[in-house]
Amino acid sequence: MEIKQTCLTMKKSIIFCAFICSSLLSAGQLSVGISAGSNLSTMSVYLRDLSTFRINPIFGYNFNFIAEYNLNSSLSLWSNLSITQKGFNQHIRYYYLPHVDSTADMTSRLAYLELPVYLKFETRLNQINLFYGIGPYIAYGLQGKITTKITGRNDLSITDKISWDKPRDYIKSDLVKEYGYTGIKRFDFGLSTILGVRYKNFIITAIYKYGLNNIMWEYFQDEKMANSSLSLSVGYFFTKTSAPRQL
Repeated sequence: MEIKQTCLTMKKSIIFCAFICSSLLSAGQLSVGISAGSNLSTMSVYLRDLSTFRINPIFGYNFNFIAEYNLNSSLSLWSNLSITQKGFNQHIRYYYLPHVDSTADMTSRLAYLELPVYLKFETRLNQINLFYGIGPYIAYGLQGKITTKITGRNDLSITDKISWDKPRDYIKSDLVKEYGYTGIKRFDFGLSTILGVRYKNFIITAIYKYGLNNIMWEYFQDEKMANSSLSLSVGYFFTKTSAPRQL
């Protein structure tokens, strides 16, 4: 009886949400679309020993489901649910023995489910709309890996999976174990800005995200890692938006 009542409540909730969305779409205040593109991402890494390595950006991907709700002719709320890949490359020089020089490249690739919300301002220039927005974002880590390529005394490649939120007992790469990169915090948040151009139903957007959360797990208090990324995407709106009339 209790399960039946729960199912009935869920059914009513789904019908109510569908009614609200259809009402907003028919009123021309809500538009939905999709976009995809590439990311240039890195991490702000602060460690005690900064003399032996450098951080380099890497390329990734992003896929987005977009929803925009018009408040008036020039102001709207914009959000997109995204699957996006972030990470960084760390180049390290170290020594096994005196006069035996070795280098290692550690490449971290992290896939996140991300949700930003922007307050978006728009300016119309004939048939082209220019827009800019700013707001917070939250992200949840889905999966990730770190590949270590060593050259020098021995050439080899090692891959370790991200364990999220807890240190692993067994890690193949001694360098990854030393820096603690597989035990990254799953939850992330920060600030995001968007700049874009819209022509009819087509859009081009550039988005910069700056992470505010220290995602390093169980390390020294003066050390931290934070995501940052710049993405470029091309998209399409399935519904046209007509701004609500101003009172």
